[in-house]
Amino acid sequence: MRANHVHVGVRDLPAAVGWLERVWDLKPVFQIPQMAIFAVGEFQLFVDAGDHDSRSTIGFVSDDCDRDYGRVVERGAETVSSPEDKPYGSRAAYVKGPGALTFEIEQPLRR
Repeated sequence: MRANHVHVGVRDLPAAVGWLERVWDLKPVFQIPQMAIFAVGEFQLFVDAGDHDSRSTIGFVSDDCDRDYGRVVERGAETVSSPEDKPYGSRAAYVKGPGALTFEIEQPLRR
């Protein structure tokens, strides 16, 4: 087996879709009033309209954490943690996503 998709809930689906389009440069591949699906390579992010916001961190691999962090911040992302080297061998940054979501940008470091 391999991972295929994850569902996260948000109270304001139109605002979440707008944020993903504007900040993360993702367009829905499918959308209905209750859900939007975003393809990220072979993985899919299902954003569901709900009565509460899911608290989750969604990680993205990058070949240049600083560059990609700079891009999303320029597009309006709010910083949770700016890029820094982690003791487990990655450089990572975190930004606040829609609802209670956090988006991680992680770059493996060469040792």
